[in-house]
Amino acid sequence: MPATRGVNVIVTHKEYGKMLSLTHPNLSSSVRPHGALLGATMKIGLFTEFSYPGKSERQAYAEVLAQISLADELGYDFFSTTESFGKDEVSCSPFPLGLYIAAAQRARRIRFLTGIITVPIHHPVILASEIAAADLLTEGRIMIGLGRGHPWVLNRVGVTTEESQPRFQEGIRMLMEIFKSAYIEKSSGAFWRFNDFKLSPAPLQEPHPPLYVAAATTPDSAIFAGKIGQGLVQPGYLGIPLELVRELTSLYRQNLPAGGSSDVVLGIHLHVARDREEAIRNGALALASQAEVFLRSSSHRQRLSGETQAYATKSASRRAFEKLSDPEKARRAVAEEAPNIMAVWGTPEDCIERISYYADCIRPEQLMLNIASGSLAQEKVLKSMRLCAEDLMPALRGL
Repeated sequence: MPATRGVNVIVTHKEYGKMLSLTHPNLSSSVRPHGALLGATMKIGLFTEFSYPGKSERQAYAEVLAQISLADELGYDFFSTTESFGKDEVSCSPFPLGLYIAAAQRARRIRFLTGIITVPIHHPVILASEIAAADLLTEGRIMIGLGRGHPWVLNRVGVTTEESQPRFQEGIRMLMEIFKSAYIEKSSGAFWRFNDFKLSPAPLQEPHPPLYVAAATTPDSAIFAGKIGQGLVQPGYLGIPLELVRELTSLYRQNLPAGGSSDVVLGIHLHVARDREEAIRNGALALASQAEVFLRSSSHRQRLSGETQAYATKSASRRAFEKLSDPEKARRAVAEEAPNIMAVWGTPEDCIERISYYADCIRPEQLMLNIASGSLAQEKVLKSMRLCAEDLMPALRGL
C-alpha cells in the first residue's frame, strides 16, 4: 500500500477502495457499492478493555459504570467489556457478569455483551449457571461473547495454548448442551465431565442468551462459530489487518448451517471530536496505551512459558501491538496504512465515511466501537460517546 507521509491525512471512501485494490485486489473486488449507509437494522455498541493505568481499581469501576449509564441514556444498543485475571493493567475485570448485574440496576434498557469469557478455564456447568443467573437478574439483557483467551491469562492457570482450542470447542458445545437440555444424566468429554445436572435458574432468554465466538486471528475459531450456528465477534480494534478480518468473516459465513443467519459483531477503534487534530491525538494515545500493555503482557513477563513466548513473537496480534505501541507510532501507522488498521479518529463526517467503508467490506450486523482505553481521561471518553450518539449513530443506523 502506498505510504502516506503526513500523519494528519484523511482518506476518503473512494480513496480507501483505490488504495486497498492496489495491494489486495481480491479484498476490494466484492465490496458492494455504498448505498443507504449501513442499513436500518445496524446495532451500535461500545467496548472498553477496562484498562486503568494511573487509576485505582475503585476509580476504574466507577468510570465504567458511569459510561454504561450514559450509553443507556444516549441510546446505544449494548455495552461490552472483557474478562481478565491477574494484574498487568490490561484489565481489572475478572467478573463482567457481576459488573453487568450491578449496571442493570441503573441502566434499564441497554444490553450487555461479555467480550470475551475465557472458555478454556471455566467448567461448563458453572459457566452456564452464572450466565443464566445474570440473564435473569438483568431481565434478559445478556449477550455472551466466548473466546480462547490471551496466552498470558491461560498460562497463569496452567492451560497451554495447544490445549486451549480443544478445551474451548468442547466447553462451548457442552454449554449449548446444558442450555438446551431439561436434565443431563451424564456428559463426558476429553476435558470436562458432569452428571445429574439440571440448570437452575434457567435463563430468561430461550433457549439461552445470544452466543458469539471471538476470532481475532484464528481461522479455526471463525469456522467453528459458523458450524455451530452462533454469532461472531471480530475485534478489529486490536490492529488486526482488515484483509484478515474479512477473510475470517468469510470463513464464518461459509460454514453457517443451511438457513443459518449471520450475526457478526465488528469491533472498530473510535475517537470522535469536532476538531480533527484533537480526535487523532486522543485516538492515538488511547490505542497506543492499549497496544503497549498487550505487548508487555505477551512478551516481557518472565514467567511466561516458552510456548507462549513463541506465540507472542509470531502472531498477527503481536505484530500489530508492536507497530501501535506508542502514540506517534500508532498515529503514523494508522495514517500510512489506511484503511488496513481499523482505527477511526476524526470529525463526525470523517468517522461516518470511514466506518461506512468498513461496513461495506465486512457487512457486519452489529458495530462495537472501542471508545474507552484507560489512558484517556473520563471526560474525553464521555465527550466522544455523546458526539458519536448525536452525530454518527443516526447515520450509522441508516435513518
